[in-house]
Amino acid sequence: MTLPKIHRDVPSWNGRRTASIGCGTFADAEVGAIFLREACDKLRGEGFEAVVGPMDGSTWGAYRLPVWSDGSPEFFMEPSAGPHDLAAYEAAGFEVAELHVSSTAAPGSRGYAGLVPGLGVDSWDGTEPEKLLASAHALVMAGFAKTPFFTPVPEEMFIARYAPLLAHADPRLILRATDEAGAVKGLTLAFPDPMRKGAVVLKTYVGAVPGAGRVMADRVHELAGELGYREVIHALMREGIASEAQSRKFGGTVFRRYALMGRVL
Repeated sequence: MTLPKIHRDVPSWNGRRTASIGCGTFADAEVGAIFLREACDKLRGEGFEAVVGPMDGSTWGAYRLPVWSDGSPEFFMEPSAGPHDLAAYEAAGFEVAELHVSSTAAPGSRGYAGLVPGLGVDSWDGTEPEKLLASAHALVMAGFAKTPFFTPVPEEMFIARYAPLLAHADPRLILRATDEAGAVKGLTLAFPDPMRKGAVVLKTYVGAVPGAGRVMADRVHELAGELGYREVIHALMREGIASEAQSRKFGGTVFRRYALMGRVL
């Protein structure tokens, strides 16, 4: 058992002064519920109006816990939780604040390569990873700016977070979209899964023009087929946003659901 930390510098949940319960595990549901109730009482006394969890401060840290599964294997960097964590949150009066899903789809192009006229997609050449990530920083900050609990981070922190992923990636699955003038208009980070063999994980994609994300996702699926992979995992999509709708366009089938729990004080 590792009791979670409490984070007080947290993005607001629906305009309320918010704190978060970090990631940890509880020995049983009763112990967890007691911890969570006591934490809520303390935070209410400090003037907080809401608590969410599990979340280590913001979406840059670990957050969410699985709430449903079809029993299929885990994939790399997927959120996990102890067997009693969900029951502890529910017993302490928390409800679902956000739902996220992961789905799986067959490899192969769906024919979206020409969806955005003048947009080209190429694979990373495997060199100068810091330069690649620096070019992606502004795109990611703008693309996710309206995502709940998202916090902008400096370029150097962004590079430090993603550089280890690139170090183990297949450069062919790291894609950049550019317009006819050579300006970067999109970036996709996908990688072979070291845990769920035969899978490519489509982890992050962001586009500055409508349709760029779908064009890049189509190329990931095409490459996955060419390289002999059996499935493409659409990882950790917030329910109700464009990426979830796009997953359905690619025939994605949900195999895991996750929740960020919340309680108004």
